[in-house]
Amino acid sequence: MKYITKSCSPESLEVYKTKKDACYKNIPQDVKEDVRKSLVAEQGGICCYCGKRIFPDHHSVIEHLLPKGLKQYSHLQLEYTNLLCSCDGGETDRKGKTKTEKRKFPSFCDDKKNNKLLKVTPLDPTCEEQFSYDEEGNIYGETDDAKDAIKILGLDCAPLNNARKAAIEPYLVLELDNEGWCDEIEDLSQKHDGNYRSFCFAVIYYIRNFKMIV
Repeated sequence: MKYITKSCSPESLEVYKTKKDACYKNIPQDVKEDVRKSLVAEQGGICCYCGKRIFPDHHSVIEHLLPKGLKQYSHLQLEYTNLLCSCDGGETDRKGKTKTEKRKFPSFCDDKKNNKLLKVTPLDPTCEEQFSYDEEGNIYGETDDAKDAIKILGLDCAPLNNARKAAIEPYLVLELDNEGWCDEIEDLSQKHDGNYRSFCFAVIYYIRNFKMIV
């Protein structure tokens, strides 16, 4: 999970919100795509929860941090501060598969969260500090809230573990001094052509905790 700094709400969304009976269910497609593009851009092209690459035009969904399906949060369904962009959580991989084949593609992120509430979120400045990773791509919660988030979002499923492992692998054999590793961390912390590298926060954790000399 990477900390997200929210940007300004798209003008088209703010205009739509002024209309009588405006609701997320009836949001015009062009407004919805404006919102999706804005969310993907502010997140640097990675899923708000797992950190895998997402795109505005496919394999991504608009996520309500405080679920619109819970009555007490329904008034936030069009509030940009409550919107994030998630990967589809394996939904595309499961599409058209038999029940047996679907088991190979577990649900995660938005697809698994449903209407559950998270106590640690990408909008929490301390969220990155609450998770740790090993060279095999496994994820661990450093707080009870983080452990709950891993369970709720399915962040410890095999597809994500394998993807994080693949992101970390190039650094396993790389040998640098601390100054060199600091440069790598700085590079991983920056957007390139508007995008972060997939699972950049997991790679940064690995470098800091397994490669740098204290």
